Amino acid sequence: MMCFDVHTHHLSACPSEAIFNADSKYIPLPDEAMWLSVGIHPWHLTSENYPMQLRWIESVLGKDKRVIALGEAGLDKCCHAPFSLQEEAFRMIVSLSEHYRLPLVIHAVKVYNELIALKKEIHPSQPWIVHGFRGKKELAQSLVRQGFYLSFGEHYHADALRYMPEGTFLLETDESRVPIHTLYHRAAEIRGIHPELLADNVSRTVNSLFFNR
Repeated sequence: MMCFDVHTHHLSACPSEAIFNADSKYIPLPDEAMWLSVGIHPWHLTSENYPMQLRWIESVLGKDKRVIALGEAGLDKCCHAPFSLQEEAFRMIVSLSEHYRLPLVIHAVKVYNELIALKKEIHPSQPWIVHGFRGKKELAQSLVRQGFYLSFGEHYHADALRYMPEGTFLLETDESRVPIHTLYHRAAEIRGIHPELLADNVSRTVNSLFFNR
């Protein structure tokens, strides 16, 4: 059973089944990773390091074919970076996502109204994926109606995952050391289906978002 991990900060024992999230501290990028996402995390953003981080991302996008997504990038009202700087950096990553035709993996904390407004303003052609989603069912349904995909990690509201339409959600480990197979089995139990069926469904979504484009 293939259990694809769409967002992890740990190098996987099965690198063909995981997207390793890298930022500018990974120089050079790890050879062990088969698939990569690169972005500017709002936690690590300052006005001083923003130009350097942006130059690094643009250089990676120009030469490393393992990069299949942008992010994580996004907005966070609980971190120290000025919100105006966060929005500037996020808009730039969105622009790169559109230019390189790569899905965008989004970090979002207490900013869903702003995120929805930005999506309506920008009208992106590339998928926007909210990673590590922990909101309630009603918020999940609202985001799906707006065209977002949601990725669930170790912690989430079971009802939110239970009622997600097939083809709109993904699974990830993020910072967790819980094996991705365990998260798939847990999700399958919540949704009341066999783990292999869940894995097949998620695999089709992964392929449509990252590989069959």
